[in-house]
Amino acid sequence: MSLSLRPATVLRALVSSVGVLCAALGLSAQDSPNALAERAQRAMSERKFSDAALAYRKLAKSFPSEPTLQANLGMALHLSGRDQEAVVPLQRAAAAIKDSFPAHFFLGASLTRLGRFEDAVQPLQRAAQIDPSHPFAKALLGDALEAVGRFAEAADRWTELQALAPENPYAHAGLVRSHEQLSANAVELLKDRDPESPYLLRLLGHSRLMASQYPSALYLFRQALERAPGTRPLHEAIARIYDRTDHPEWAEAERRKGASLPEPDCHSTDSAECAFADGRYQSIPPSSAESSAGQIFWAARSHAAQASQAFDSLRSLPESVDQLQLIADILASQQRFSPAADACQRALEIRAGDPNLERELAELLFLARRMDEARPMLERFERTDSQDSRWPAMLGRLLTDEQEYDRALPLLERALTLPNPPDSVPADLGRAYLALGKPADAVEHLQAAVRRDADGSIHYQLAQAYQRLGMRDEAREALTQYQALESRSRQEAAASAALEITPPE
Repeated sequence: MSLSLRPATVLRALVSSVGVLCAALGLSAQDSPNALAERAQRAMSERKFSDAALAYRKLAKSFPSEPTLQANLGMALHLSGRDQEAVVPLQRAAAAIKDSFPAHFFLGASLTRLGRFEDAVQPLQRAAQIDPSHPFAKALLGDALEAVGRFAEAADRWTELQALAPENPYAHAGLVRSHEQLSANAVELLKDRDPESPYLLRLLGHSRLMASQYPSALYLFRQALERAPGTRPLHEAIARIYDRTDHPEWAEAERRKGASLPEPDCHSTDSAECAFADGRYQSIPPSSAESSAGQIFWAARSHAAQASQAFDSLRSLPESVDQLQLIADILASQQRFSPAADACQRALEIRAGDPNLERELAELLFLARRMDEARPMLERFERTDSQDSRWPAMLGRLLTDEQEYDRALPLLERALTLPNPPDSVPADLGRAYLALGKPADAVEHLQAAVRRDADGSIHYQLAQAYQRLGMRDEAREALTQYQALESRSRQEAAASAALEITPPE
């Protein structure tokens, strides 16, 4: 998340403290410390942070025991992008001035930018305690807590930010991410606890329903009903599938079945099911190692519902570049690449020519397989971003898919020489070399790619390359591996294809 830390009242207060310090020390106007203080204050007000850091460093050297100068130095270093240097003076200031919001806040901000999220949590927590109404402190703390896996605490901070600044899109997006992860954690806990549980089948069914995978959702809900007959909400879930697949009569029949079953007694007991039905999601206890399967189920459902609510809230905010980028990020994390690309494209209409947005759009269009739109952008960035391995890798994959192997090969080879090449490059290179009649080169890259083979296709190409090189034993082994993986993939596809939307049983 990118937040612009604007020096306003807090910075002016910090800068003026240098002048107060010099006056307290009885320094005259011609003294160099006083001149340095004035120079630092002027540089800060003019946003010349490197100049301010230079002046504050000299002052701090002259007055090493004055923590206010350490805070000012650290702040100027942070604002000039020199976070590694900023940490030590800010640590000194935070240790000496327990109630200094700037010292704790800028220390947490520098540690966050350095990727030291675990270290950033404590100073950011302290900053948020000192000034509970400061939105940036809440936002940076929420990010840091997410980064270290403390999602429940992160959700609390995002909720506070949402109340403090209802139109801040980062608060809504943070709630989506935190609750999605809490729901996923609960599902994993239930898988470990009771993998045969009807509760787990219900959760997986709801996941498929949310993804519009209706046949598999129907299958899972029916499996859950077999293991837990008489579960009223399952009939309503099945009815929703029938509604969405244009079978209103079947939906009505399923609802009649559900209506014949007893409702939960929400008058004499306030169960998690009752709280969920009333939309009181936050009153449902979080899951833990001691939770029952039912408690884990309702915790997972409540977090999923809160994530969905937060996403709806995010989408309802006034349209802005930040809001649209956050929507695109969330959709991409759900592998909904085409709508993510649409959101990114809309952001570019608002901020035309933004280079970061253009690059994000190019990647999303590629992932969405919208190749006619992606290709000219990939070609442009492959030319301009010569040290970024993504562009030759993506363009090389696109050209390989279109059987333009001669053009794809040099791009893929170059991608492999650049920092952090995508894992897909060796497989694409092997495929291109094989198509161009260079089996020895193909073997080298296909061997590096076989660990990622999910459907047997890489092993099949490797077997072909071995055969062309006369390596019969190796070809036979690769072909055996291909047949096993391909058979499993075919069985999974057949099982998925066999699922149908059928009438109520």
